[in-house]
Amino acid sequence: MTPRNAYRVKHLLPHRIRIDFGERLSPEQMRSVIWLLEHHDPDATVRPAASGHGLVICSRNPDRPLSDPLPRLDLVLSQPVAHLSELPPQGVQKLIRQSHQGTLKLLITLAIAGWALPILPGTPFFLLAWWMGWRPEPRAVNAISPADVDQDKPISSQGASMRAERHAS
Repeated sequence: MTPRNAYRVKHLLPHRIRIDFGERLSPEQMRSVIWLLEHHDPDATVRPAASGHGLVICSRNPDRPLSDPLPRLDLVLSQPVAHLSELPPQGVQKLIRQSHQGTLKLLITLAIAGWALPILPGTPFFLLAWWMGWRPEPRAVNAISPADVDQDKPISSQGASMRAERHAS
């Protein structure tokens, strides 16, 4: 059985290294490894390979050899996982998120129109939007300030007598 942080160099050229891990790295570990290696050597590009089971580290310029990334890789794999923020969506991911939001808005609009118009059913559109992840916006609850609590408010006579007894004792 191999240790958890074990890896092996699968392919080695002066400007390119392919590393194979024994098991799949978690997304947090992969982001940490990529960030550390690219931050330490700005000339290097790091990308996941083999569905998260490996890495490819390349020099941006094929004529320039890479500095040895293996000691830094050992360091980052031996440390606890750093929880870095998610990268902002780019390209296709951004388009998919925008189209998802547009679809949800359209479904809710059709659901409201279906409830208002007798010829269009609204519930199926609402249920489809709910299944896709739409939830109503939470309403802001008016917070009661401590000053409002101490003020006398008109309440029933029983409440007034209870308040009088409480202030008397």
